[in-house]
Amino acid sequence: MLDVFYIEGVYSTPDHCDTYTGEVSFNDIISGKSFNLRSHSGEEAKINLDMFTFNIDIAVNDKNGKEITRELRDIEFTTKDDGSWCINKKIDSDEFEITIKSL
Repeated sequence: MLDVFYIEGVYSTPDHCDTYTGEVSFNDIISGKSFNLRSHSGEEAKINLDMFTFNIDIAVNDKNGKEITRELRDIEFTTKDDGSWCINKKIDSDEFEITIKSL
């Protein structure tokens, strides 16, 4: 297994959608450390990903700067042809699509 993962997360609300990306070390994920992904506009999303259960905690700012936190639980993932994992989840009117790929 390679030591670094590329993670891309799309987070959409009814009035805002942004894509967050970043590279995270395998050791940081396994140890349960939180990490940040950055959008093209410079916004950050704080992520905590449990690789054993695929539970994900996300904190992002909405368009007014107010922090929104979401806990993604009981999620299912699919494996794509390129070996990456894809997670899709909808909570109320918010939608999440997360792709995790080893580099």
